[in-house]
Amino acid sequence: MPIEVSHFTEVLMDQVQLVALAVMAAVYLLKIRWILHYKAASERTPSRGDHGQAIRYSYATLAMPWELPSTRRHWFRYLEFGLLHVAVAVAILVTFVMPYWPRLIAGRDTIGVLQVVFAVGLLAVASRLVRRVGTAAMRAVSSPDDHFSLLMLAAWFAAAILAAPQTSEPALIAFFGLTAFFLVYVPFSKISHYIYWPFIRYYTGKHFGHRGVYPAKSVPRHA
Repeated sequence: MPIEVSHFTEVLMDQVQLVALAVMAAVYLLKIRWILHYKAASERTPSRGDHGQAIRYSYATLAMPWELPSTRRHWFRYLEFGLLHVAVAVAILVTFVMPYWPRLIAGRDTIGVLQVVFAVGLLAVASRLVRRVGTAAMRAVSSPDDHFSLLMLAAWFAAAILAAPQTSEPALIAFFGLTAFFLVYVPFSKISHYIYWPFIRYYTGKHFGHRGVYPAKSVPRHA
């Protein structure tokens, strides 16, 4: 059964989240406007393929790990990627449900499932952090923002595990405090790379589909 929280926590779970979300939306709208400010290169060669099909394929590769050499070779990292993003999506959904419909996720079984999902997300973050710190190649391309973001994400999942039962006000404060922080911080961090993904996939399909070289007609045996 969700506990009664103080006025401070109510404001943190409601108004503070909405303000932080508005900040994120405003920054992202400015970023999208900046991206759209650049005109896409025009094709000057005759079309040799179906760029519409190539664009659809370009987006679909996210769910087709067998189509990319990197995910064929490193299936565990793709699985880790998928589980992490599912856990993030569930945690984000919870931040909208808890303040307004807390009883929807107050059942014992639901709480157990949520805690397992958040624990899996925490393990995925820990795996990524260990790889960034323990691998020379990853250390060479990592910035302080990479390490800080992973540490904060680990703390967020840990707080989510404790907050899931909705029986501890300190846990709820930690979870929603970190959520508000992330909403403001993420648009200015490397985590915001996902805002570029739809544009990258679109232009990859459009450009190489026009040339008729994408998607590849066959996969090299050594890939």
